[in-house]
Amino acid sequence: MKIILKKISFFILFPLFKFYSNKKRETTISGIHLKIYAGVFNPGLHFSTKFLLEWLQKQNIAGKHVLELGAGTGLLSMQAAKQKALVTASDISGNAYLNLNENTANNKVAIKIFQSDLFTDIPWQHFDLMLINPPYYPKNPVQESEYAWFCGQDFDYFQKLFFQMKPFMNYTSKAIMVLSEDCNIEVIKSLALQNKFKWQLMEQKKIWYEVNYLFEITLRA
Repeated sequence: MKIILKKISFFILFPLFKFYSNKKRETTISGIHLKIYAGVFNPGLHFSTKFLLEWLQKQNIAGKHVLELGAGTGLLSMQAAKQKALVTASDISGNAYLNLNENTANNKVAIKIFQSDLFTDIPWQHFDLMLINPPYYPKNPVQESEYAWFCGQDFDYFQKLFFQMKPFMNYTSKAIMVLSEDCNIEVIKSLALQNKFKWQLMEQKKIWYEVNYLFEITLRA
């Protein structure tokens, strides 16, 4: 019942998020100044990105090849670059791609940026670490901004993610995915396992009314 009520509340609140996101905003998080273009996911309004950011700040990633998928404003990518990682960031949204370029220039960090539907237009390489804050509501996106929220009626985003991800990893690589209790974690986990990945819960944290989880995804030997 709790999960059902929270899902209902999301679809009540979602139009409010969209309305607020219709204007360009600015914020500063952990010393990184962000311009947030209209329609781009605002990390200041949601717990998930901040939870993943807290984890990232504790990691020794200097010299590591890091990829952020669905980077949005680029907050996590810029934090990784500040920690001297070799960073690639991508997003399916053309607006987010432009936003990423402006934010990285303003914060004077060097990041490779691609507009890409998951791995489709990312040049092949092995990444040591992938950071993923995915869309997880099972609805087909209609507008470009909805790709940050909706993963497709049949969890299409995750089917494509786990199908494409493997060649970009080796046996020491790991992908860190943040998910909320609001989503169907078991379906997402089952898709990862079907594609021969290992799936491990690393951390969980209750922030206000919502529990968020960090999962580590690695290749199965």
